Amino acid sequence: MNLNGKKLLILGANPETANIVKVAQEMGVTTIVTDYDPQAPAKKVSDISYNIDAMNVDALYEMAVKEKVDGVLVGVADPLIAPYQKLCARLGVPCYGNEETVKAFTNKRHFKETCKKFGIEGIPEYSADNKDSIKFPVIVKPADSNSGKGITLCRTREELDDCIERARKESRTQTVLIERYMECDDLSIYYTIVDGKVYLSSLSDRYTLRTNPSATPICVGDVFVSKYFEEFVKNEHPKYVKMFNELGLKNGVLYVSAFVEDGHFYVYDPGFRLQGGGFHLILKYMNDFDQRKMLVNFALTGSMDCVETTGGNFEAKNDANMRGKSAAVVWFLLKSGKIADIKGLDFVKNHPSVDFVIDRFEVGDEVTPNMLGTERQVFLRIFMHCESKAELAVILKNFEDKLAVTNEQGENLILPSLLSAM
Repeated sequence: MNLNGKKLLILGANPETANIVKVAQEMGVTTIVTDYDPQAPAKKVSDISYNIDAMNVDALYEMAVKEKVDGVLVGVADPLIAPYQKLCARLGVPCYGNEETVKAFTNKRHFKETCKKFGIEGIPEYSADNKDSIKFPVIVKPADSNSGKGITLCRTREELDDCIERARKESRTQTVLIERYMECDDLSIYYTIVDGKVYLSSLSDRYTLRTNPSATPICVGDVFVSKYFEEFVKNEHPKYVKMFNELGLKNGVLYVSAFVEDGHFYVYDPGFRLQGGGFHLILKYMNDFDQRKMLVNFALTGSMDCVETTGGNFEAKNDANMRGKSAAVVWFLLKSGKIADIKGLDFVKNHPSVDFVIDRFEVGDEVTPNMLGTERQVFLRIFMHCESKAELAVILKNFEDKLAVTNEQGENLILPSLLSAM
């Protein structure tokens, strides 16, 4: 179907959403972005923008009717999924969720309870009403926030009340979870749902680095395909299929984070949307389908699998094991300091195994102490492919040797990378 001239309203305007805007425009779609922030990045690339808070469904509805929008899509932001569903219902346009599924996948408490019904384990939890029973360290987090807001690593009883209060301030429902701190392997699980059929699209091993003692670890990379792939497919995947089917999911993309310890998979974080880390780009480069295009087309036509998005043969392209090859999203982090010189960036960008690079700093920029332990200290995010994990290790060593971000004293600000964590 020709989408030229179709109007798509996209909720939210963060940097990741800006990439969705560009993809929609490449498909011939007129894009409308709304966000409360007048300077939000996606507004700078959209065809039309509004300073409407994307949580304000009434105002969104009035604007959508005035603009005669043909469809609505949520960007990369969990809080906007609920208003997205409500707005779609009022406008009578395609929506990949309903009230029940939105509740299940946007509230961590409800998600744990939903998973439990299908035999999917969540992280062991403690009650705030029985603080003496808590074995530290624990992770304290809001039940319904996003982007890591309000999440802290709590090591002692003395810190607990402050951690709870911090989490409560970031929770829209004032709900706090206190969970066991997991020191074990970490996974990211990616699903695509097309016309009621659930597809596992990939499974990656997630590696982290602790840069701030008081904060949760920050990701340094994901390696595809996970060493737990076969075990997950055999023991866990059927549970997820049953859960998604019984919840009535017909279309959309999901990702789920989980820990693995002693043969048990402990789920901990859902996302009923594109993942902010851009892992859909790995699926695009490795399996030749773009979840962004699929969602844009669905918003405007009700179809995800068509000639324009997948060639009309999504099932054939969706190989969760990536045909035996390897891929990775690699993050290079910086410690605090002012950047005086950057070397090796062109070498990385031009490497034959590199598909895409996001770089965030220039000479003269400064990494401040308050940025540590957050994604704001990420210098590079590299999307790459290779034949094997052994080859990946060799390439990463080359990157480490070539890359340097130095301060005025000549000290390299780059922290240990994915290679040290693998």
